[in-house]
Amino acid sequence: QEGGLGPDRPAARCSRTNTGAMAEGQFKLPPPPPQPTFRVEKLNPLAMPRNVALTCELTGRPALVQLVTPHITLNFASKEAAMQSWEGILCKIAHIIGTLLAPSTSVGSELERAERARDVMACQVALVALCNEEASRHIVQGHFDLAVPAATYSLRFATAAYGEGKLQLVPAYLYLAEAYLGSTQYKKAEEYLTLANWALLKTSGASNALCSQLRRNFGKLYAAQGRFDEALRQLVDDVYYSSLRVGPEHIDTSGGYYQLANVFYAMNKIESALAMYDKVVDIWYRCLAALLAKDAAHPLSEAKGHAGVEMLKVILARREECAGETYIATGEAHYILGLLLQYCGDPKSAQKHIRTALGIYENQLGPEHHSTKDVARSLVQIEGCVYPSTEELEFPAPADGTVESDLEYKPWPEPALSPEPENVAEHP
Repeated sequence: QEGGLGPDRPAARCSRTNTGAMAEGQFKLPPPPPQPTFRVEKLNPLAMPRNVALTCELTGRPALVQLVTPHITLNFASKEAAMQSWEGILCKIAHIIGTLLAPSTSVGSELERAERARDVMACQVALVALCNEEASRHIVQGHFDLAVPAATYSLRFATAAYGEGKLQLVPAYLYLAEAYLGSTQYKKAEEYLTLANWALLKTSGASNALCSQLRRNFGKLYAAQGRFDEALRQLVDDVYYSSLRVGPEHIDTSGGYYQLANVFYAMNKIESALAMYDKVVDIWYRCLAALLAKDAAHPLSEAKGHAGVEMLKVILARREECAGETYIATGEAHYILGLLLQYCGDPKSAQKHIRTALGIYENQLGPEHHSTKDVARSLVQIEGCVYPSTEELEFPAPADGTVESDLEYKPWPEPALSPEPENVAEHP
């Protein structure tokens, strides 16, 4: 069982116990073994037939090593590529690929062949979802080298299930582009973004989510290349499509504001950048106020939480750089970052940031200010104590200039790009 999954592979076989599951959307992949094993071996070219040329699963270059598992043997150009593929995705799907690639043991009747084809496609669709999930997780964590094999296998399974150039391939294109963007391989990133754009252009009914993600990645690419005006146009479209999907005040849309802020910062338009950063902080404050409430209905995913932490860390650093470490807005960033870290299960780091925020609030607003008291209650809550008050915990609103002290506070200007919900359908 050598080689990858492609259109030239023999008829695949999958578990017959899931017949019809694809139509119902309930196909469940078998879990990986508790301790999956593998080894990497060098290929011996002399042991191969003369006209057989083994190629790498990831790059297509001549294979030099084999990744050997109890279920399947795959070929790679280097030991590093094999290890990255195993850690990135194969450790979770090698046992499934071994079954999927295995030829059928019998021809069977026409009905049995049709059932087998449905099972195979259902398995491929489920594998696409799993690979996309792993690629997204690696990208959020900054492990771009591990995201590439996960997205590559997603693209391979999606191509086998739906065909070349179909709309269902766009998520895999976008994950590959984002992974290559993260590893500064801009030429490859642009190639996959172009493929995704072409697939969306020739297909009607593309979702706003795909359009938003495509524009955001184009914006990040152009910003990395120094093409700032083009980056801004792409990111404004990103905010528009995201607003159509979830609204302009949603945390998904905040990623577009964040990228706009980064572009403005790179263009040395500091006031515009800080205004966009303010918008991001405000959205995350509202989100966390709802999440930390007792009746929170929709929990935050691990990937979104990690992305939020990374954004708020950058915003905190920019506020410290531009406004100072003791500025009230810097304390606000510390506080909201601490709340998010608390929600994400990192109380030690959360305690550090909220304690810093408390010091800034006490210094700037005074210990008796209601915002200072709320930050103090949050700190005591994290430390596992009971705050000596019968009042319920309240979250301080973001600094808006209306403070109850002698401190003259001048807020940054309101974000220039925050479309109102009723005008969101009016695209320029």
